[in-house]
Amino acid sequence: MDASAEEGITWTVPALRDWLREQREVEISADWLWELLRRDGFRWKRTRDSVRHKADPVLQQAARAELGDLRTSGWRRTRASAT
Repeated sequence: MDASAEEGITWTVPALRDWLREQREVEISADWLWELLRRDGFRWKRTRDSVRHKADPVLQQAARAELGDLRTSGWRRTRASAT
């Protein structure tokens, strides 16, 4: 699972259950597998759909420029940045 995470592969509990059945010949219900993972401290969150790959690069550049202008106009020198 760690190697999958490094590659950006996500698992669902039913998919993990199916993998265990096929690769390790282990029969377990998805509910019980979920409970065991939770007990062992595994945490997860729901994946989100993204349309980032469809975004217009021209609009993105314009937004970045606008944000850059806002950052410089609102920036003040602090003691930490002065040293």
